[in-house]
Amino acid sequence: MQYEQIIDGYYEDGEVKGIDMLNYIPLTKDFFKTRPDMKQRVEKAINTKTCLAAYQRGTRLGYKFITKEEANKHIGETTVSKVKVYTFNNNTPPEDFYIDELKWRFLVRNIEKGKNIMMTGPSGCGKTDVTFKAAKALGREVHYFNLGATQDPRSTLIGNTHFSKADGTFFSEALFVKALQTENAVILLDELSRAHPEAWNILMTVLDPIQRYLRLDEKDDSPTIKVANGVSFIATANIGMEYTATRVIDRAILDRFALIEMEPLSEENEFTLLKGKFPSLDPKVLNNLCSIVSSIRKEINSDTPRLSTMVSTRNTIEIAELLNDRFSLEDAAQLLIYPLFPNDGNDSERVFVKQLIQKYVGETSDKDLFDIDNL
Repeated sequence: MQYEQIIDGYYEDGEVKGIDMLNYIPLTKDFFKTRPDMKQRVEKAINTKTCLAAYQRGTRLGYKFITKEEANKHIGETTVSKVKVYTFNNNTPPEDFYIDELKWRFLVRNIEKGKNIMMTGPSGCGKTDVTFKAAKALGREVHYFNLGATQDPRSTLIGNTHFSKADGTFFSEALFVKALQTENAVILLDELSRAHPEAWNILMTVLDPIQRYLRLDEKDDSPTIKVANGVSFIATANIGMEYTATRVIDRAILDRFALIEMEPLSEENEFTLLKGKFPSLDPKVLNNLCSIVSSIRKEINSDTPRLSTMVSTRNTIEIAELLNDRFSLEDAAQLLIYPLFPNDGNDSERVFVKQLIQKYVGETSDKDLFDIDNL
């Protein structure tokens, strides 16, 4: 049968969305507002883990639900040239995010092939954000798990045993188990470097490219859950001396990932990013902010650094938001930069940062934030 459309649906922020895989047209929530009949069909496809296929039936379109395997086979047989165009388009990083094009292509390629990626780099450099953007570009659903925030990995990754008078003892699966069984899902393992070692042990077989299963118990004969086709695991890990809660990741875990190193933005790219987000801000003020942040980062990377932490791109955007809300650069520094650095006397890191920022704020500010007595 010749299909006019093959729609793969997914949920994003609670909204039904989809992509026409034959024509590579995204179907947004605005489209579904005008076509509630299509929303109902696509939602049924999502819930039954199928694709919605449209075919010509006389002068109108008919619809049927087909398996994802049948959809992929049909696309492979009839739209080779279109697939190439789609892949090429995804090779271009999004305009509102700065990442090396080679790294972007590698990330997208690995997600498309269901392979594992570990994003390393300092906090706030965009590891999590770029994962969501890459998944969105491919029309993939992201399942987010912050492993650094859990003290009970077994509960987070497998589930819990409960007891009630009505039902007795029963087992409830963790959301992670359900995510594993979602075809073509992107599973984001955030802060893997801060995870409890037990989490690493549980993930060993899950991340293995050959085994790809989750064992529900430590016993060898316990039930297992197979990882669905096309699932890609993206892990993030903070690096640097300032991340005292991080652990040295087991080599056996590292070997299950390809690595992408994320770095802080250059001063020029950070300025361009901020100017795009806050077009009404004075370029001179934004330039001063980017120069301050760049100077702090250069100091950290010097042979004899006097600072132990950096100002991330995430921090910089928050500072620019204050500037956009008519806070002065001095006030923004007081609120969001100085607290990042310890203050333990006249030779403290905070004093050094204040002296560094003085070059860009100038002596005409409303108040002298660099008076040692007011630290």
